[in-house]
Amino acid sequence: MTRAGIAASIAALAPGALMLTGCGASSDAASSKGPSSSQASSFDGAYISITDGASGEIAAIDGHEITYIDVPGGDLRCKLTTMALDDIKRRAIVKDGRTDKGQYQVLSTGTINDGRTSVLWNDVNGSDSTGTDPGSGALSISSDMITLGYTFYYSIEQVQLIPVDSGQAKALMAKDCDQHS
Repeated sequence: MTRAGIAASIAALAPGALMLTGCGASSDAASSKGPSSSQASSFDGAYISITDGASGEIAAIDGHEITYIDVPGGDLRCKLTTMALDDIKRRAIVKDGRTDKGQYQVLSTGTINDGRTSVLWNDVNGSDSTGTDPGSGALSISSDMITLGYTFYYSIEQVQLIPVDSGQAKALMAKDCDQHS
């Protein structure tokens, strides 16, 4: 695929990801919905990390539900990022994906509080993937970025993510796809 073709594919997927009305809710997330979680949020959509050490990872927000996805680096990053964004758009996120088998991996799902200042993750920092050991993390949301505080990486205090339809995100994804095509 040519550089222009890859960029066009990414550009086509990114806006659709922000038009989400659902993110493939799991039974854990569905059972912990707040009363207003079914209402559409202006922050619904997909976000990609720009933080060193967590770059390329994705957060999908749907109302009060959040899904945090790990996309491994290297030759598969472009393909797996595209796959994850497409799955978010189709409400078909693969919950049990393993990065060593050519798949992105859901690190955790969670519920955003009504004040949009914290997330109750269904599993502590994604460490046990069972949804039986919940933990909370800080959250900050603005129109151009979300910040997850000290959630999945003990060496990173804040993971910053930008909307996938932003110019900066499109440029990052196109550059990554160009490097690994």
